[in-house]
Amino acid sequence: MGNVERILLFDIDLTLIHSGGAGRVAIDVALEQVLGVENGTEGIRFDGRTDRGIFREALLAHGADAERLIDETMEAYLAALPGALASRDGRVLPGVWDLLNTLEGKAAMGLATGNMERGAKAKLSHYQLWDRFRGGGFGDVTVVRREVIEQAIGSIAAAHGIDPEPERAVVIGDTPLDVEAGQQAGARVLGVGTGRFTPRELLDSGADYAVEDLSDTAGVVQVLLD
Repeated sequence: MGNVERILLFDIDLTLIHSGGAGRVAIDVALEQVLGVENGTEGIRFDGRTDRGIFREALLAHGADAERLIDETMEAYLAALPGALASRDGRVLPGVWDLLNTLEGKAAMGLATGNMERGAKAKLSHYQLWDRFRGGGFGDVTVVRREVIEQAIGSIAAAHGIDPEPERAVVIGDTPLDVEAGQQAGARVLGVGTGRFTPRELLDSGADYAVEDLSDTAGVVQVLLD
């Protein structure tokens, strides 16, 4: 397999960027607007989940009709997200710029994220990263991360004119749910310890490889293009 045929699928939050909690802030704003509750996401875990799943859980936790209100709440979130990003002290995570620059032209790079596509665009555009990727899989419709990976493989393969074969793909993510989804979709997985899980925990969850962060450009490239 030539290197240009490798499909690399990146998670966003705590893999490429740390938004300083902007996503949670924006969801809280949306829930306050729609339901009139404050701190509406308190107690809800975000790690590795899709936006749709997070919104559904939050609405149900407050006794709301999730199916009726989820689209309205998600639109309110998207409206609040740019301001939340601007208000928080976020950053691009170590090694990301060098890694993406080195991989340019050597692999088909896309996203596999629980973020809605417009939310992903808002976040990555804020950090000047959006244009580095040619589509992917997003959390707009499904709550199942495996389906996000499958969507991403198909989208990126089509954009680059290559076959959508799962064995071409490597998922890069920071949670055991990323690992599980990648495995279920038939891809390999590189775990990155820049989130709430250590490399050891990611390996124990089934990742094929794991690193502390993406700063060892040469080493990470070797793993991804092997």
